[in-house]
Amino acid sequence: MTRRLALALLLALAPLTSLAQNRPPPPPSAQAGVRQVSMELMVVHATDSRPGVDPRLASLASSFRYFKYQGYWLLSTQRSPVSVGDGATFSVEGDRRVKVTLVSVDDERARVRVEMSNRDGKLLDTTVSINRNGTFIVAGPKYQDGILMLPLRASY
Repeated sequence: MTRRLALALLLALAPLTSLAQNRPPPPPSAQAGVRQVSMELMVVHATDSRPGVDPRLASLASSFRYFKYQGYWLLSTQRSPVSVGDGATFSVEGDRRVKVTLVSVDDERARVRVEMSNRDGKLLDTTVSINRNGTFIVAGPKYQDGILMLPLRASY
């Protein structure tokens, strides 16, 4: 299962990183001394059984065109401030947990380690760079009649 999840993540996200993170950085005067990042994890159910896009996901709708599903519905949103070296753990449908650890942060991007696990063990362990105020989408774990997509936003 871990190989399929990793493969789905790599294939699904390759074209998204530049599109999902196209926000310009703030002026230099606002960038000095970043020590903490607000991490937001959304849990989205991608499915063919319920077409449409949840209005709360309007800002991500253009990114969904790279996936094969007809419907995208927000199940939950969780936020936590995270300092460098610290992490936050979020509960995700399907008895999963996602741990997000802030590895480093600079004026342009945050490096974040993302670990997903369930009661059987680790499903995903990767480190990604997320542009300032940008979103990175982790996709792939099966859920009901579709998959879960986990947009992860780093705001600072």
